[in-house]
Amino acid sequence: MRLIKLFLILFFSIVIVKTSRAQEIIAEVTCNYEQVPASNKDYLVDFDRVVKDYINNHRWIGKNYGNDKVKVSISILFVSGNSDNVYNAKVVIESQRPLFDGESSRGKTTKILRFLDDKWEFVFMKGQTLDHEERRFDPLTSFLDYYMLTILGFDSDTYEKELSGTPLFERAKNIVQLGSSSSRSGWKKTSGAAYSKWDLSEELLNVKMLPVRVGFFNYHYNGLDIKSSQPAQAAKNILQALEQIASIKKTYPNSIIVKNFFDLKYVEIADFFKDYPDRKVYKKLIDLDKQHYKEYEKYLK
Repeated sequence: MRLIKLFLILFFSIVIVKTSRAQEIIAEVTCNYEQVPASNKDYLVDFDRVVKDYINNHRWIGKNYGNDKVKVSISILFVSGNSDNVYNAKVVIESQRPLFDGESSRGKTTKILRFLDDKWEFVFMKGQTLDHEERRFDPLTSFLDYYMLTILGFDSDTYEKELSGTPLFERAKNIVQLGSSSSRSGWKKTSGAAYSKWDLSEELLNVKMLPVRVGFFNYHYNGLDIKSSQPAQAAKNILQALEQIASIKKTYPNSIIVKNFFDLKYVEIADFFKDYPDRKVYKKLIDLDKQHYKEYEKYLK
C-alpha cells in the first residue's frame, strides 16, 4: 500500500510540475499532402503531430499565461517532395488572443495576425525529433521559431505595454539573419510588394513604423478590452488608433503590418461602431481604410 501511495504521489507531482510549466502557445496544425509524391507521403505521416508538439511543449518566453494562452492555427500545404526528403510548402499562420473586459468578454477572442508564407523549404525524415536551438539555423525549426516569436511579439504589443514585443521581434530578426546566409528559399529580402520574413522583421523594428505598433496597442488594450465597461472612451481610443495606423499607409503603401491589420480587422471595426451615435463615423472609416469601403458602406446604410 505504501508503494502504491508513493507511486501516486510521484505521479501527481510530475503532473503538477508539468502544469506549472504550462506553455504560452496552443497550436493546431493541419497538413495537406495531396501534391506530395506517393513515395514520400509515408515519411510525413506524423509531421503535423511533430510540429504541434514542438510548438506546444516549448517554453518560448518563460511567462505564465494561465488559461489565456495564445491560440495559433497553422495550415501547411505541401507542394513538392523528393527522394532526398526535401520538401517545399506553403503555410498560412494565424493567431488570436482573448478579450479582457470582465464577464462580458469571457470566451471572446480577436484575431491578431494572419500571414501566408509560400516559401518553406526544409528536410524532414520519418521519426525525426525536433530540437530547439535559436542560435543555429535549421530550415525546419527556425521557420517555426521565427513565427512563434513574431506571434508572441504581436501578442505582447497588444496588452503588456506599448512596444513590449520588441525583444521578441529582435529574436525573430536574428533568426532571419541566420537564414539569409543559407541556401534555402524564403529568408532573403524581396523586392516590390512580395511578402517575406525579412521584410516583416524589418518593418517591426523600423522606428518609422512605431505609430503602427503604438496604434496596435491602443486599439486592443485601450479599445477592445474596455468596450463594455467604457464604451465612449473605447470608441475614442480606437478611432485615434486607426488614424495612427492609417497614417503610415501614405508613406509605406505596401506595409505588411498595416495590410495585415486592416485585412483582419475591417469587419470587427465596422461592427464595433454599429451603435455609435454619429453615423458619419463610417465615412471616416472609409477614408482611413478605402480598400474595405464596401463593408463600411453596408453599416452606413
